[in-house]
Amino acid sequence: MLDGFLSLPVMAVAAFFTVSYFVNPGTIIIEKMSVPEDFEEETGYNGYAAAGEFTRYVSEIAEAAGTNRGTRTTELTAQGRSVEALSDWFGLGEPIRSTQVALGFLPYTFSGKLIQKGDTLSLKVYGESPAYWEFAMSEKGSVDDVSGLLKRGAIKLMQKIDPYLVAVYHFREEAPDSGYPETKAAIDHCFVYAPRKELPWVYALLGDVLRREGRYEDAVVKFRQALLLNPSFPRPMMRWGNALADQGRHEEAIGRYKKTLEIAPIYPEALVYWADSLEALGQHEEAHKKYQEALAMDPEFPRIVFAYGKYLAHKGEKARAAEYLHQAVELDGGRNKSYVAALRKVQGEIDPILAEIEQVGAGKK
Repeated sequence: MLDGFLSLPVMAVAAFFTVSYFVNPGTIIIEKMSVPEDFEEETGYNGYAAAGEFTRYVSEIAEAAGTNRGTRTTELTAQGRSVEALSDWFGLGEPIRSTQVALGFLPYTFSGKLIQKGDTLSLKVYGESPAYWEFAMSEKGSVDDVSGLLKRGAIKLMQKIDPYLVAVYHFREEAPDSGYPETKAAIDHCFVYAPRKELPWVYALLGDVLRREGRYEDAVVKFRQALLLNPSFPRPMMRWGNALADQGRHEEAIGRYKKTLEIAPIYPEALVYWADSLEALGQHEEAHKKYQEALAMDPEFPRIVFAYGKYLAHKGEKARAAEYLHQAVELDGGRNKSYVAALRKVQGEIDPILAEIEQVGAGKK
């Protein structure tokens, strides 16, 4: 493949070095996906549609994870799309992309194939970059459920690339009363296959699962283990505070939130939880200040915007609350159902007609 780079026209070589830095090297690219003949007529999926949906599922897994450690992006970013536009202008899109892949600038590059045998459909995904040349995975499903097959395949691919993200994805998707079976299976996978440097994140996630289950002492043990592995890791310290707050031990919880901010001064979630505990202690003015500090620290973080909207709703400022809750839903892309539910509740309280039509709409689903 390096021969292809060397034989590129001078303009292509120059364009490559000019624009290659725009593409995030963590971007996951599904270059193409082939489908059987007449597959589009039977299922509605051609190669472009299948690749697009597969990429969307991969993106959802990473975005739903919402981790603060800098998740890998999973589709071409705005900058990446600008590269496409620029290279397409010169008719150089393919050679530039191929060169980037060949030199290892885009390690997460894959292609796929859907193979049909009767009613059985197989998805095969292959690595296209040097880092994944030997990678191949397959998943089976039914012709009647192409979307489900693509989703399972996306999860399987992401488990290879970043198993922690898959564990967090399941944690966000599973209900608290489910027992978290998929999350626990993914965490178990992480303890074997995740890079050692990511184990503090895995311990912290397991601790949060245990906290949600009310197993507070076990949860704190996991948070301590995460901190032993990485004392400068703020998240388990914050979650330790959450475990204390869940038990009504708010003054102790605030101590953990303060320590979280000593570790990482720019950590708005800790400020939100600090504010929550101040509210529980009846210190409403101080709580208001902490919510505002958190919002000023990161005004586009959905969780922070949502927390402030909830606080305003609790204070009775429904119109302002609806504004912030709507912003949180928009920033989150509508994925978090609790954000949507909170927004609908406040909207219905402001205007009973909206609550009425929501019930009608829910009845039609």
